[in-house]
Amino acid sequence: MRILFLTAVILLTSAYHHQEPVRHADDQTILRYFHSISSEEIAGWLTELCSQKYNGRLAGTPEYLAAAEWTASKLKEWGIQPAGDNGSYFQWFNHPYTVVNDIGVLKLQIPQKDGSVIIKNYSAPDNYYPGMNSGNGEVTAEVIWVGYGVTAPELNYDDYKGVDVRGKVVLMNRDVPYKDVRNPEYARWVKYCYHQYKVENAVAHGAAGMLYIDGNSANPNISYFRNMIVTGIGPDPLTDIMAGSGKDNKVLLGQVDKTFKPASFATGRVITMKANTTRHPEGKTCNVVGMIEGTDSLLKSEVIIIGGHLDAVGNAGGLLVAGGLDNASGVVDIMAAAKALSLSGIKMKRTVLFLFIGGEEVGLLGSTFYTQHPVFPKEKTITYINLDMVGNGTGLAVSASASCSGLTGYFKAANDSYIHRPLRVSTSGGSFYGRPRSDGLVFLADGYRTMSLSTTDGVKPVYYHLPGDDETAVTPEIMEDVAKLIYLSFLEMANADTLSY
Repeated sequence: MRILFLTAVILLTSAYHHQEPVRHADDQTILRYFHSISSEEIAGWLTELCSQKYNGRLAGTPEYLAAAEWTASKLKEWGIQPAGDNGSYFQWFNHPYTVVNDIGVLKLQIPQKDGSVIIKNYSAPDNYYPGMNSGNGEVTAEVIWVGYGVTAPELNYDDYKGVDVRGKVVLMNRDVPYKDVRNPEYARWVKYCYHQYKVENAVAHGAAGMLYIDGNSANPNISYFRNMIVTGIGPDPLTDIMAGSGKDNKVLLGQVDKTFKPASFATGRVITMKANTTRHPEGKTCNVVGMIEGTDSLLKSEVIIIGGHLDAVGNAGGLLVAGGLDNASGVVDIMAAAKALSLSGIKMKRTVLFLFIGGEEVGLLGSTFYTQHPVFPKEKTITYINLDMVGNGTGLAVSASASCSGLTGYFKAANDSYIHRPLRVSTSGGSFYGRPRSDGLVFLADGYRTMSLSTTDGVKPVYYHLPGDDETAVTPEIMEDVAKLIYLSFLEMANADTLSY
């Protein structure tokens, strides 16, 4: 009965694309390696990547490089060919990084009616998170609210107009006042959305510290300046800073968004920020790249790329973010499918490339580097499929850019015929002018056909960039089915004589 089910997968998928069934292997071999994909093995790999020895896999650190070596060793064990630099599994690029040695200090001076001052100390990570790329040192200064922290003369907008922040601490929000990322007008604002820009602009205006209203979670995606102290804060410090001013952060932003007129002001509050960090300017990091070369003399020049970021956000002075859901989940989903595809010995006409990306959390560096230094030409790439945080839920989803929406049919047929999970299929239509926030969008912006796989209907809390994101933050059963979905779909895509995009 199971063999008949799997045969149905092949027939239905081929029917979807109006082709004859692809006879690339006997059904028993396909079935055997389909069932070799197990949640137990997947959970074991995820626990390995979340272990203390990899210390949160911050890009550039020795611990990240050890995780990359481990991942490459599994590819080698399964007979997957190296596709990196000089016959290796690694695609190297420079990446200076910063280590946070302890949680630092955040404390606010709160004046009382009788003229005395109360010092309120905040705790991490409940109230704040140490700046993951902060300079080393301490600053005590008045806090200046600067809205979005943007200076855009060509747009007649400047959050720093009318306030002097020299030697002060600036308090700012993410993003920009213009919100419609589908409107071409947003393209004029997008460069001001980047976390890196906001720090750089604060430094250019002479600020000594920066409080980023960023959900008090780990964020290594900022520019480093030796004399700039940076801390991410949550609701409690924000409320205390604004108290007594008669102003509210959310209300102020609404006003700015509506009028495009900044409303920056001096809060009168004095804060102390302390960071203990060590900078490593010599740092390097890498993507891990392996492939199963196609067997057809013509079609093997075409490649299907599947990828997910291997790095996480590291350890801030004992606040370890192990990166279980984000994104060891996507990595081991890909690993499980790669193992089955390789060990089965089933021939695939097209080449499949497995890309484990470094430096996503610090600014999408690994995906950007790959698009600038591709292993296969863009015009020979069938699609890039991205997996990020794919391991919590009971349902599945596949999305594709309009340029390759037809490829979703392979995943739908495999799921409908054999896996039987709720599956959402969508096409990302229209233009997007916002800041890329995933590796998939980096590929899309560079002109690649792109897809993504994800899980839906989460059943566990999501600790985004927080210490709770460890090996317990996933549901291995759904991850098993993600890997099986990749395995079946790739056998069909890689062997189809023609593909319907």
